[in-house]
Amino acid sequence: MKAKLAMVCIKQDNGSYFAICPDIKGCFTQGDTYDDACKLLQELAEATVQEDYDEDEKEFILQPKNRIFSEFEIEVK
Repeated sequence: MKAKLAMVCIKQDNGSYFAICPDIKGCFTQGDTYDDACKLLQELAEATVQEDYDEDEKEFILQPKNRIFSEFEIEVK
């Protein structure tokens, strides 16, 4: 079974990358490069779903979802 899951990757001040999959609770990691962070997150997501979820939960997590990603601006005074 395959699914496309969301990933958010943020470059940190120290040059490393923080990556999170909001579709899977607790699924986040970091890597020295963007590619490292992506690969580690994919491996973690696969292992987490495989080990921690029963078949009904897997079906729910792996269903396509409508997502809206955007940025917003705030003003700090």
